Amino acid sequence: MSLLNTDKDPRHAIVNPMSEGMYRIIPLAAVILGFAVVAFNYGALPETVPIHYNGKGEADGFGSKLFLWILPVINLVIFYMLELTTKSSFKWFNYPVAITEENAAAQHRIALQLVAVMRLIITLMLSWLTYEIVATTQKGSGTLNRWILGGSMVALFGAIIYYMMEANKAK
Repeated sequence: MSLLNTDKDPRHAIVNPMSEGMYRIIPLAAVILGFAVVAFNYGALPETVPIHYNGKGEADGFGSKLFLWILPVINLVIFYMLELTTKSSFKWFNYPVAITEENAAAQHRIALQLVAVMRLIITLMLSWLTYEIVATTQKGSGTLNRWILGGSMVALFGAIIYYMMEANKAK
């Protein structure tokens, strides 16, 4: 009889990488930093700030400085939603390969690692974006560094591609 989807499923034994270490501390620090950047600089910012940038990194949309709180709030929501995802039942996970008793634990470990890496990249990217918007507003330059944003996207999609390769290796 199969142990899958029972109390003895091997996936229950996998330690969630987001519970400790850098996958817990760095994203949490990034979320806090995003709120801190806005809070500490809020009074010095003009009432109208850039809220949208074009592909060249130039500000092309402006709004109230209240909009600056949106990025840290989104960052916090993503932080907790990805946390809840890893704490939910593995039955909710979609794996790129068929799950068997032999590969269940390895596939779940790899999937949890992907979610942890994605949370790390996303929270760092959104905190950087918050900082960059505040900094460019204060300088009056209104131009974002496209290389960091592009690098973040490469890292995010690179993690997904790496996950797919690892999951296929662990068939």
